[in-house]
Amino acid sequence: NYRRVLADPLFAVAWRNTLAFTGYALLFGYVVPLVLALAINEMRHGKGYFRLAFYLPVMLPPIVTVFLWRWMYDPDSGLLNALLSLVHLPGRLWLEDPQTALPCLVVVATWSAAGSTMLVYLAALQGVPASLYEAAEIDGAGFWRRLWHVTLPCIRPMMLLMLVLQIIATMQVFIEPFTITGGGPQHATLSVLLLIYTYAFQNADFGEASALSVMLFLVLAAFALVYMRMTSRLLQGD
Repeated sequence: NYRRVLADPLFAVAWRNTLAFTGYALLFGYVVPLVLALAINEMRHGKGYFRLAFYLPVMLPPIVTVFLWRWMYDPDSGLLNALLSLVHLPGRLWLEDPQTALPCLVVVATWSAAGSTMLVYLAALQGVPASLYEAAEIDGAGFWRRLWHVTLPCIRPMMLLMLVLQIIATMQVFIEPFTITGGGPQHATLSVLLLIYTYAFQNADFGEASALSVMLFLVLAAFALVYMRMTSRLLQGD
């Protein structure tokens, strides 16, 4: 089973797509929530409204999210191409183009999950002692110096934990490629989990599905061990 999986041309394609998805998702899904949390934390008024606004996508059922973004990416009546037409730019086949299909799915995943990640960062930011900011202000530190020398060092442990958790989560991507693109076009959005699903439920080859599942489990287990060690060190530090 393992030899057949390794010999399958789709094996390398699925892993390449999964790693690319993870990289893009970390670029947007890791940085964007942090920036949002920093911006909300600096607000003097209306924090609750912005927290709710950015968390709303998390509350939507996955099927609603799928239909919403499929409409936005629709080449004929979608919102994105309508906006492009307003500035006299040609529309695109967002989900039919192998070059744009995977980044489009990353946007969907980031939009639907960024709110919960933002709340975690915001909780960490609100746990930074006010005395540190006061001391920095006395020393004449502006926003950027406070950010680099006070804020980020204080929340770095949480940032590292979230990094590992997001790697584990994004490497298990399945819903977006399964429901929006079906792994296409030209296998451009085929993920490892989707390939496991294909082996098991389309090809009825549970041996290959089990073999690939074990491979994915070992990769995720390595990151899980890193997460457990980091958590243990944080608890010992506390």
